[in-house]
Amino acid sequence: MMKKTASFVVLPHNATRIKDKYLVSNVLGAWDFLEPHEFRELEGIRVEEGTALFKRLQDRGLIADESNLRNLLDAFRSRNANLFSDTALHIAVVTTRCNLNCSYCQTRVADPKDMSPEVAIRVLKYLFDVKSPKVSLEFQGGEPLLNWPVVRLLIEAARKSNTVGKDLNISLVSNILLLDEEKMKVLADNDVQLCVSLDGPQKIHDANRKDFEGRGTYTRVTEKAQQYKKKYGRQVSFLPTITNSTLPYAKELVDEYVRWQQPEICLRPVNNVGSVCSCWGDLGYNIEEFFDFYIEAMEYILELNRRGIKIGERTARVILSKVLFNRDPGYVDMMNPCGAGRATMAYMPDGSCYPCDEARMLGEDMFRLGNIIDENYEDMLKKDNLLQLLHSSCSNLWYYASAFSPWIGYCPAVNYALQKNVIPKIACSQAQRIQELQFRYIFEKLLEGGKTIDILKSWV
Repeated sequence: MMKKTASFVVLPHNATRIKDKYLVSNVLGAWDFLEPHEFRELEGIRVEEGTALFKRLQDRGLIADESNLRNLLDAFRSRNANLFSDTALHIAVVTTRCNLNCSYCQTRVADPKDMSPEVAIRVLKYLFDVKSPKVSLEFQGGEPLLNWPVVRLLIEAARKSNTVGKDLNISLVSNILLLDEEKMKVLADNDVQLCVSLDGPQKIHDANRKDFEGRGTYTRVTEKAQQYKKKYGRQVSFLPTITNSTLPYAKELVDEYVRWQQPEICLRPVNNVGSVCSCWGDLGYNIEEFFDFYIEAMEYILELNRRGIKIGERTARVILSKVLFNRDPGYVDMMNPCGAGRATMAYMPDGSCYPCDEARMLGEDMFRLGNIIDENYEDMLKKDNLLQLLHSSCSNLWYYASAFSPWIGYCPAVNYALQKNVIPKIACSQAQRIQELQFRYIFEKLLEGGKTIDILKSWV
């Protein structure tokens, strides 16, 4: 409840200690670092109008009145733009076949299938039925290039069908081993972004990502990426998955991404989802182990930036976009409620529609919204199981006492895989606790100030 005085209100807020100060944030996402005596004044509603502290808290949005309430609401709307638009990311799982046997595969199925042209055309209808002026079509698998005819059909038809002038982004998530001259040309001519797994130096990548003959794929993947860049001048985006074999090699992983001139690296933990569950003992780690790795890698990335070597980290960029610039980076895992269905949908080869990529990996009927062959986009948005999923993901209901709650989010599908419940037990949620530690680390860096802030801002 708002604490009210004569002409202003102190909005509901939470606080946490960051080094020798208090981080205070409120429900609209305004925040500031306070000295202990300033925090006591705010908590006791003893801040007097006209004082320097009052003016600062007013400027920062922790105190609201007629002069700043509109700006606070505009900032909230900007930071949560996903609440005011419809589905922007459409994931076409064009095949569940794959030519690799990766240790952490989350999508392996017993009876793999390919998407037909008929289903692909329905995917296009969903893509252009949304009202969002900006939409993304992403190809996933399995290995999408194993169903190249449908991939090509969707790419060319999407570009040709975009008569309404949507800002259309197309991306392909692939291991690129099947990339040849014809495919390179089609992808380059249609401005398709290529995202490829590269788990680090060769010894790490080859341990994780092998073909069915047991051979590592590092050399073949990097050679294909180099060929594509040399022929068409287009950079392939690399993405690592962090398993326990990566943890001792934080600096080596970052150096590998610098070597390949990647502007950004995403230090994402492997999720205990799908077939990973059966080998978690070989791949997994606890929260503290991952966070020690994250800090080592981040400190090294910052050191490289101070030396003039430019590389950013994606999770940090997402956090900074929200915290410093009140922008919505469109990152589904940090939306509240989550972006399932609202911001993303995934379409399986048989036309089954799931609200997110993680949900389709689980394959549980409770997450299946319907089939795009005989149902329209608007029908999917009205499904009871989607509404229940979104309600369960309102993190401010389950995580309301955190100073990071204005920016944090969580995935009910991942939580279901780990806890067999879409409503999280926060204290037991590995993903949630890692996210909170990452927020805390970023705020410590912001408190550090100086050159560090300039570096972090440059990533956004």
